[in-house]
Amino acid sequence: MNLVLFSILNGLLPRPNAMHSSQIHKVIVLLFSTFHFIGFWHRGEKATVKETSIKLFYCIYHSLLPISFMVGGIINEKLDKAVFLVEMSIGAAVLSIKLMILIWKQDEIYDLANRVCVFSICDVTDLTAYNDKLSGFIKFVFVYVLAMIFGGFLSSVVLPCIGGEKTLFLEIGFPLNYKISEFAFWIATIFLFTEIFLSIAIACFSIIIWYLLLTSSLRYELLGCELKKMGQINGKVKVKMAERHLHKNFYENLKMSIDAHVHLRQLTSKLGSFFSGLFLIQFATSGLCICGSIYCLAFDVSEHILERLMYLVVFAYYIAELFMITYFGNEITLSSDRLSNSLFESDWIEQPQSTKKCILVFGEYLQQPQELLIGILYPLTLVTFTKILNSAYSMFNILKNLKE
Repeated sequence: MNLVLFSILNGLLPRPNAMHSSQIHKVIVLLFSTFHFIGFWHRGEKATVKETSIKLFYCIYHSLLPISFMVGGIINEKLDKAVFLVEMSIGAAVLSIKLMILIWKQDEIYDLANRVCVFSICDVTDLTAYNDKLSGFIKFVFVYVLAMIFGGFLSSVVLPCIGGEKTLFLEIGFPLNYKISEFAFWIATIFLFTEIFLSIAIACFSIIIWYLLLTSSLRYELLGCELKKMGQINGKVKVKMAERHLHKNFYENLKMSIDAHVHLRQLTSKLGSFFSGLFLIQFATSGLCICGSIYCLAFDVSEHILERLMYLVVFAYYIAELFMITYFGNEITLSSDRLSNSLFESDWIEQPQSTKKCILVFGEYLQQPQELLIGILYPLTLVTFTKILNSAYSMFNILKNLKE
């Protein structure tokens, strides 16, 4: 029996077909099913007239939320409340844009999810490490969703009913005078309740975006592990195997790694390009929203502890929305930057001169890490996150001076 085949059968060399398949995580699949169930997404190849009508209704209905917040902020006589309502209006407007992308770009999102998240992993150890990191992310997702549900229930149901006088915590602009009419109050409460929980469903789209970015960064880490293992074979077999078989095995692995890197780089670029517009809007608005939240917390504009808790939840939401995309974008840059070191940790020294030349050229190419640029100028990294926080603090100082 051929020695290479003997080594494969005894587990000393990797089997060409012994791949472990990675699929879209079941929690993300559950989100997809939820989008189908509530009518964000259609089920067939093309949306029916009824399904299109439901999508249009969602878009129009949710667009009323930022309008009501903005009108409420304009007509409110208290500066503190006005700042909070304008901040909420900006955040709700971003969610309306997310809803339109989610509803009308269903096929593109499906395609990206399948291309980014469905792939093969050679080593079972790498598969375990990959699954462990995904499990940590899913735990955070549960906390994030529970916090949003808590905040939504607190703002739309609990706070309006606290105290002797029924009043809305979110003093929106509304056609009916809910301050003097109990009927109008309950109509406004139902409107806010449905709008806020619709917003929570839309915010779950962020989870999918984070998942795609995380998976891209993890695929770069997996590629780095594959590069390190090139040429690493059990010592006893290495002595028995013909040198030409070792060189051929290394060269084939190198070609596969180069193809995998080109494919992953193109795929990640497409991912960044698809969400570039949305990220740019988030960059432009996050500073204002975070500034408004800091203002409400710093000057303690709340009347009791539950309102203060609500302001804290809103602040955490804006921070999470900005931090997660910049953090995972930063991870993509870092994990792609480490590929060059991983390449030269392989058994490349023992290879023939022609293979060494290929390795040196590939190593030089890997010196350029992948960086997702938003709006051509803004990298999706933690440096951008820090800059936006600094701008939010500067705007807060301006508001503080106006208040004083």
